[in-house]
Amino acid sequence: MDYNQDIFQFVKEEENSFILPIPISDGWEFSLRDFIKQCFFYKNGRLLTGNSDDKPVDNIILPIRNLQDWAEDIDVKDINIYADSKDKQGLSFILKKYYQDIFIKENDLDTFIDEGKETKNDYGGVLVKNLNRIRPEVVSWQSIAFCDQTDILSGPIGIKHQYSPDQLKDMAEFGWGDEKNGANATVDELILLSQSWKVKDPTSQQAKTPGKYIEVYEIHGCLPEIWLDDKGEPNKYIQQFQIISFYKDDKGEKQGLTLFKKKEKLKDVFDYFQTDKLFGRAVGRSRIEELFEPYVWNNYSLKRKMDMLDSASKTIMATTDPTLAAKHPTGLKDLDNLELLELEKGNELRQVDTFPRNIQLFVQAMNGFEEKARTVGGATNPMLGIEPSSGTPFRSLVTQINQGQGLHEGRREKYARFIERIHRNWIIPRIKKELLQGSGEWLSTLDNDELEFVLERVSDNQAKKAQVKMILDGQIPTDLQTLKNQFKEEWGRQGNILPLEILKDELKDVELKLEINVAGTQQNLAEMVDKLSNMFKMLISNPQALNDPRMAKIFSKIVEYSGLSQPDFNMPPIAPTPIPQLQQPQIIQPEIPPQPQLALPAGSV
Repeated sequence: MDYNQDIFQFVKEEENSFILPIPISDGWEFSLRDFIKQCFFYKNGRLLTGNSDDKPVDNIILPIRNLQDWAEDIDVKDINIYADSKDKQGLSFILKKYYQDIFIKENDLDTFIDEGKETKNDYGGVLVKNLNRIRPEVVSWQSIAFCDQTDILSGPIGIKHQYSPDQLKDMAEFGWGDEKNGANATVDELILLSQSWKVKDPTSQQAKTPGKYIEVYEIHGCLPEIWLDDKGEPNKYIQQFQIISFYKDDKGEKQGLTLFKKKEKLKDVFDYFQTDKLFGRAVGRSRIEELFEPYVWNNYSLKRKMDMLDSASKTIMATTDPTLAAKHPTGLKDLDNLELLELEKGNELRQVDTFPRNIQLFVQAMNGFEEKARTVGGATNPMLGIEPSSGTPFRSLVTQINQGQGLHEGRREKYARFIERIHRNWIIPRIKKELLQGSGEWLSTLDNDELEFVLERVSDNQAKKAQVKMILDGQIPTDLQTLKNQFKEEWGRQGNILPLEILKDELKDVELKLEINVAGTQQNLAEMVDKLSNMFKMLISNPQALNDPRMAKIFSKIVEYSGLSQPDFNMPPIAPTPIPQLQQPQIIQPEIPPQPQLALPAGSV
């Protein structure tokens, strides 16, 4: 790489050299551009040599790839975000409610996750770009103009965009074409110089289009400082981001324009997930690459099978009579039904046997290649919905499905950890920033139980903070319950619409620690719930145990890990059942009959 050139010459040379393969090992060269093309062709039933009527194609890859995407799917409902704090149950519920009811829908996160999953399965990796917005962007491999084919994040990355005039004008709001951002041409000036065709890569032909399209290059990398600042040092390299484009001058020569250039931090812009890693190349082993050989040889067998069927469909006649061949030089195609042929004595006319006796070998070969592809791709017959043979035990069928799913579960967990990283590094900070800056009313209506659950916990936190402030101000603190009631009454006037000011007060000056559980990768939640449930069963005979904070915490964890809503289980403490007092038995004294009074004699003392 010659850094004495300018960025325009650098981009031209890097894009041209990106076509060339790199050595991975002895006897193995790899071209990322060719690899992307091969994966794209094979998934869509295309041949690298071109499709035609005499080249039949059996696309055994597409159904397997569809099944893989289904089996390894991560839905937004599998993402559980909650505050990791025992006194932040209200905040945890608010975040979860906001994430599920508003954030996911407004930012279409489900589509982002699906695009990343399909891209990494197709091409062995997915490059994700942080747009400084809520939802990241999955970078299309076809749009990569150049990169390091051994380690994509270790060198400069060039991404080619095809913008219509309207799309390019929209980018002006991000500072494109502004002289303050290093631009030497405006967006409008570039549009006037644009052409009415698209070029996908340097080896392809121009595709004529009805409107104008402008090729724009997005460059990220550690490049000479002088490319960013004319006063910079030529031998000093800094991480930078540039937007450039090319146009043809009056002599037909390519000239460059700059629309934007700034410093940047690469780690804040891109993240990358690689499937099964292969030493020496940027992308891992893709799910389509695993099926290259079965796909090629299955279609080879199909071609031979079709050639045999073409031969078998022909009727070929043989004769020993030379006069017959002279009379019918083009064959017997024009004969009428039941027409007689005269043969010289001793000669014969017969049909040549063209029966395809070996066709079954090619049928078996095709079945073998397809079975091999299903095995490699983890697509068993039960998972593909193929009806099992008669007499297959149901338990055996379930075992086959579970074993086939095991491969996909492992791959799903790896991708889930990547989604978790994206949430932790990019999405969660954006959520917190959005909530702290937000104002107005909550866009999702809470039911009475949910509202009571939130207000009870948030008002308790706010009341405690108010008491602390009173003490610090030298005042006698108001009773805690009184303060709680004041906060609840104030917020309760909003009805069932939660005011965002509650979030601002809760998040202010608090380090937000979140535990993110994507598809159960951090722990086996089903097993965890089962263990906690067994422990909880021991308490069922004594419901008053829930008044013990330790037992209440166990119950709260069961609800949270199960994905249930906390407010549905928000119940007041259970009053202890009074123990009946046993009355002491009364001792019945035996009744003593009155004794008869004896009359004393007169004069006795």
